[in-house]
Amino acid sequence: MKIEELCAAVQEAPYYSQRFTRREYRDAFREYTERFGPLYMDAVRETAEASDGRQALAEQIMDALAAGWKRQRPWNRGMVQAREKQMLVTYLSPMLLGLEEPLCQELAERLRDLWNARWPKDPYQITTYARLQEGFRNVILGIDLTGWERRREERDS
Repeated sequence: MKIEELCAAVQEAPYYSQRFTRREYRDAFREYTERFGPLYMDAVRETAEASDGRQALAEQIMDALAAGWKRQRPWNRGMVQAREKQMLVTYLSPMLLGLEEPLCQELAERLRDLWNARWPKDPYQITTYARLQEGFRNVILGIDLTGWERRREERDS
C-alpha cells in the first residue's frame, strides 16, 4: 500500500469537486468508489492485525496531505486545503462509511478526529452518501420537485 495512492482520493479534488452537483454526484460517487474503494479496503485490511493500525494509517494520510499543502505557494495553500477538506466530506468519508469492510468506518472516524484535533477552528463531520444525496433539492419557483423526480426515476428504472 502506498500512501500516495490513498492521498490521490483527496488530492484529485478538482475533477470530483466540479461533479458535486445534483445531476452528476451519483455517477461521480460511483466512479470514485469503484476506483478508490478497493485501495482503501486493502489498506485497512493490512492494518487489521495492529491495534492502532487505523490510527497510524490516518496519521500517515494526514501527514502526506499536510506536506502537499506546504509544497503549494503560500497564497494557494488555504484554497487547496479547503478543496481537499471538501473531498474528505463529500467523497472519501461517505465512501468509507459505505464499504463492506467494517474497519473502513473506523478509518473515516479517525481521519475526522485527527483533522479536528489538528485544525480545531476548521472541523468537519462525516455522513453517509445517502444523506448527502438527500441534500440536493430540485426547486422551481419555490416548489420542491425532488419527490416527483424520484418517482420518475423509480418508474423508469
